[in-house]
Amino acid sequence: MNSIKNQWEYNIAVKLFIFLAVLAILIIGKDLLIPLMIAVFFTFLLYPISRKLESFKIPRALSIIVSILLSIIIFGSLIYFFIDQLNSFSDDLPQLKNQIALKGSRILEWIELRTNISQENQIFWLKEKAVDSAKSSPEMLMGIFTSTGAFIASLALIPFYIFFLTYFREKYKRFLILVAEENNQQTIEIIKKISLVSRRYLKGIFLDVLILSVLGSIGYLILGIEHAILFAVIAAMLNIIPYIGVLIGSLLPVIMALITKDDIGYAFGAIGVAVAVQMIDNNFISPYVVGSSVSINPLTAIIALIIGALVWGTAGMILSIPLTGMLKVVFDNIDSLKPYGYLIGEEVNYLEKGFFHKGKKVFN
Repeated sequence: MNSIKNQWEYNIAVKLFIFLAVLAILIIGKDLLIPLMIAVFFTFLLYPISRKLESFKIPRALSIIVSILLSIIIFGSLIYFFIDQLNSFSDDLPQLKNQIALKGSRILEWIELRTNISQENQIFWLKEKAVDSAKSSPEMLMGIFTSTGAFIASLALIPFYIFFLTYFREKYKRFLILVAEENNQQTIEIIKKISLVSRRYLKGIFLDVLILSVLGSIGYLILGIEHAILFAVIAAMLNIIPYIGVLIGSLLPVIMALITKDDIGYAFGAIGVAVAVQMIDNNFISPYVVGSSVSINPLTAIIALIIGALVWGTAGMILSIPLTGMLKVVFDNIDSLKPYGYLIGEEVNYLEKGFFHKGKKVFN
């Protein structure tokens, strides 16, 4: 009995050590690993294009370069459009500052009437908080600038990662098969499924962002909210980050409506547009466009988001869901790890297909 207990404790200790070691590697090597993981996802996405070009007898290297250049052109055009919208927004900043000052004075007056705290005391308190924030802002800005500069420099390596990952794909595939030894066929199936999950997820996300941008733009333009397209695009992009991104993206047009409109009804209208777009996305767009390619349950998604944010920041929040989906594919295809796949997966998938462990159906 003691030997079984000791073996169980040993297994728990080994798993805990492996988890902490992996976590340490992810934190220490994030400047390398984040761009590399982005490159892996884009390799899966662009591989069908380069493979199609290769089928036309175009050399592999040229096919890969063409697919990368095509993606750069598409993303470059989107970035140019986004920057153009930001420039238009910056041109209106002086006018917005005046409107914020006017609305701010009204808010201070309202607080004074309700709390008997004079506007002078309120302004003094706000100035104190602003001074406290200013004291720490130089170090914060320097840290942001340094980390952002390093991250942008590492992002420049992504096209090179994509090229070599695609060009030497057979080599990496053979390496994984050699590592797996006896489970060669199982390894091949896992690789194929991970590639398929990643490709479907990325394609679905891009199409989802495009559709949400159009729907949001239409709704905010009807309301007459300034810079409607910019806010719709930002909200659609933030939608990539589940739960948190949706909330932040929905608040931006509401804040703009409160600043620029005298009638509070416009703010409620902006909330209505955000809710309507989200309902359409959850019930009609995501199920068919994104699908169940990353079929993890909400609790797992929230935990993955938190861990991703703690380990890799914003990039970790964006990558956490597809990475967890890839991990679930591995769990579902290795018999000893299937219980973990069941734990993080959506219940409906197992109710429909049944749960098999060690060749036996455990339940329906």
